[in-house]
Formats: sequence, structure tokens, C-alpha cells
Amino acid sequence: MNRSPFALGALLALVLVTSGCAASTDPAQPTGASPSAETDGGLQALPPTIVSPGELDGTDVAVVLGTALVVSVPDGTEDQWRGTTDDVDVAEFSAGGSDEGATFRPGFEARAVGSTGATLTAPDGREITFTISVVAP
Repeated sequence: MNRSPFALGALLALVLVTSGCAASTDPAQPTGASPSAETDGGLQALPPTIVSPGELDGTDVAVVLGTALVVSVPDGTEDQWRGTTDDVDVAEFSAGGSDEGATFRPGFEARAVGSTGATLTAPDGREITFTISVVAP
């Protein structure tokens, strides 16, 4: 029987495509795995912690290492908020604003496990003080 190279190539392509579509039988990766589960050789990003300025005053906010504390400020004021931390090695302020058509809210990036005092200054000058506790994922 003489098969053409085209037929063999098509058969090979069909085998490769269908083998990539097989359902996983790995019990360690159930459907709905946690956001930190490894997929495709890397870690999925964890979501940020989102709070309003009114929720921060005098509180201790836990933020997962490598994520951010995003402050849900009123629309149109994103670039008018300022912030500081006592220890920029633990958490650092990230200003809000617009860039290439996207609007970013102000927040704090969690850099290392630990705690630091933080201050957020509203556009009217009101200061909101709180603590950021960065925890391991």
C-alpha cells in the first residue's frame, strides 16, 4: 500500500491535536484550583486587596506578598492622592493616574513580609493612617 506524504502528515497532525485535548487525570489539579496553583509552568497572579479610603483609617490591612493594596478612590481623583510608608522595603506607595488611555487607582505594593505604618493623603489634605501587614501567600 502506497500512502502519500500528505495523508501521513494529516494523520500525524490529527494525533498531535487530539492528544493535547485529552482531559487531565491528575488528581492534584482539580477544577477550580486555587489562584496560586501552578499552570503552564508558572504561578497565576493573586488578586489585589481593594479597599476604600474610609475603610483604612486606623486599621491593620493584610496584603499578600507580591500583590497590592488598591485604594478605591472616587473617579477623576486617582492622580490627586499621595501616600507614604514607614518602611518602603515592606510596602511602597504607587501613585494613581492615567497612562495610554488606562486609569490606575493609587495603592501600595507589597514588597516583603512584615508590617509598616502607612499614610494616605486625600486631595483635600485629610490624612488617613493605617498599618499594612504583608503576609506570605
